[in-house]
Amino acid sequence: MVFLNSQTEQMKRLLAKLSLLVLFSVAQAQQKPIDSLEQLLTKSHSDSEKIALRLQLNDYYLNTSLQKLKENNTIIVNLAQKLNQPQVAAKAYRYLAEAGLRMHQFEQAKSNAEKALHIDDSLKDYRNLILDYNQLGRAYYDFDRPKEAIKIYQKAVNLYEQHPEGDKIGTVYGNIGAAYNRLNRPHESLKYFLKQAEFAEKNNKIRQKSKVNYNIGYTYMQMEQFPKAEKYFLKALADSAQIKVKDYVYVNYHALGMLYSRWNKPEKALEANQKALAYFDRTQNKMYQFDLHNNNAAIYLKLGQKQKALDEAVKAKKIAEQIGFKLGIDAANATIADIYVHFGEYQKAMPILNKMAKDSTIQHHEIKEALYKNLYLVNKYKKDYKTALQYHEKLKKLSDSILKAQRDSKVAEVETRYQTEKKERENLQLKADKAHQQLLLEKENKRNTYLTAGITMALLILGIIIFYYRRSQRQKELIEHLQKDLHHRIKNNLAIIDALIEDIKDEYEDNGIHQKLAELQNRINSINEIHRQLYHNKDITHLNLNNYIDRIGQLVKKSFGNPDITINNLIDQKHKMNVNTSFPIGLIVNEFITNSFKYAFDKGQKGEIKIDLKQEGKNYILSLSDNGKGLPKDLDIDNLDSFGLSIMTLLAKQLKGTFSIEGSQGVKIIIKFPKS
Repeated sequence: MVFLNSQTEQMKRLLAKLSLLVLFSVAQAQQKPIDSLEQLLTKSHSDSEKIALRLQLNDYYLNTSLQKLKENNTIIVNLAQKLNQPQVAAKAYRYLAEAGLRMHQFEQAKSNAEKALHIDDSLKDYRNLILDYNQLGRAYYDFDRPKEAIKIYQKAVNLYEQHPEGDKIGTVYGNIGAAYNRLNRPHESLKYFLKQAEFAEKNNKIRQKSKVNYNIGYTYMQMEQFPKAEKYFLKALADSAQIKVKDYVYVNYHALGMLYSRWNKPEKALEANQKALAYFDRTQNKMYQFDLHNNNAAIYLKLGQKQKALDEAVKAKKIAEQIGFKLGIDAANATIADIYVHFGEYQKAMPILNKMAKDSTIQHHEIKEALYKNLYLVNKYKKDYKTALQYHEKLKKLSDSILKAQRDSKVAEVETRYQTEKKERENLQLKADKAHQQLLLEKENKRNTYLTAGITMALLILGIIIFYYRRSQRQKELIEHLQKDLHHRIKNNLAIIDALIEDIKDEYEDNGIHQKLAELQNRINSINEIHRQLYHNKDITHLNLNNYIDRIGQLVKKSFGNPDITINNLIDQKHKMNVNTSFPIGLIVNEFITNSFKYAFDKGQKGEIKIDLKQEGKNYILSLSDNGKGLPKDLDIDNLDSFGLSIMTLLAKQLKGTFSIEGSQGVKIIIKFPKS
């Protein structure tokens, strides 16, 4: 085993060396044409020659030295202005904007993109105007201002509709989809991803197809459908390698690193991240450098390697501070705090978390979610339950259940919808061809014209009916998803309250307090059980009453720990009850079983509790009984001060039913209530 591990480590070191050798070889290969062009530049005499050579250098500097890229295009701008070549100046400004984006210098990127846009607008150069709008939109998007980015992208779309020139519009569609994704608005994002797919297929744009596959992969990753996400990321990677755009290749490695991290495949995640990081270190892309180090920190945290996780998180924070990336600084701080909390070092985590909690500029959803979660855990550890609950409430409010349900219900079928729309477009074309033939036949046969009109109208009506039917089905599915999400959240919240009560029980040694709190937990669990079953059921309006009552009996029996008492559930195993009726029935049964365990039997005495529900005409008869001591003969039931009995009578009234109790031979309760 030791020998095998040693071989594995040697192989890893060998692969690492080979990777570095490949990168060095690539760098050397690129350096040769750079040296040749720079040498020619020193010998050129005219400004036109210098511009031509410097424009060729741009593509090499883009992947080797962003600082040289900036210097080169600053010179090109000056030469272009001197020679009155505004189109060349606009192109140089676009390169300067790209350098700003990659160096994470928002103001420079924005300013240069606007300069290029101003020039192309004055020239009415619509093709390049679309490029300019796209680049300006990217500047806003990269600096976490997606709403403003969408407004800019939409200008490019509007321009393309008036002047359909160039092939950049497909990228614009994809960027709009990504911006809507960041805003958690999946309906809109899907709409634009599908437009991007349509454009790519229509024009056979492999680069666009790569982006579509990336977007679909990212969507599936967000939904935690990891095998599908991997499939589309690998497709995007293959497309990127085919078109030989290195940025695309390593962006996909970055995506695979995120995927494998979430998929709990840390070794594959680190391998993908290493490939991406080597490239982005060389091209000085600070944004990706930051993200990869921060992702590595999360991976090492999962592996339980505290120091490596901290080292990566600190590197990420330093990069973010170097470029003044506030969002990145917040994300790195959240990761560092997460590491301390994970390893139980709450005192180290607290200063970071408290400082972040006071920072009103933190708005990013995931960072706030991590912040509130860790503050909840730290305060729970300190037994400051009040503050812990306050942060849990903030965490709950932060999670928008409607947006989550929309994302889950709509985004899941991205691939299917794309294929469906493709077939529908083909069907529409076939219909158009048929309509044309019918118009030609119309001149020959008037009767066929009327027949054709009738058929067309019938198809139109049928289409409208199908459209509204499908829309109603989608609305129904959305409502069901929303209700399931609501049940899931209520179930989780009740579980947290139950856990907090369990912690509070540890504070007291009094058995009486323990018993009261245990009874409260049983009532909470009887409510929680409904939400648990509804969340897992396909039918969210009805409940299997036998299963529900069985579970309540098990929970109460477990809390009292008395194996001598048997609970006999006689309710029909196939009986399903409306949810609104199941709630009070569950609470009534919970109170009866609890009282039977407490009062009906002596210690060590064997006993039986029976629960039954029968139908009698338009009514139900709920029968609850035990064979215990019964009630004292002189007991005045009407004036009895019993909390459990009060709950049962109140819930019987809620069911619009009658309540009767007798206690001569054990206790028996009969509740008769209408079916609807």
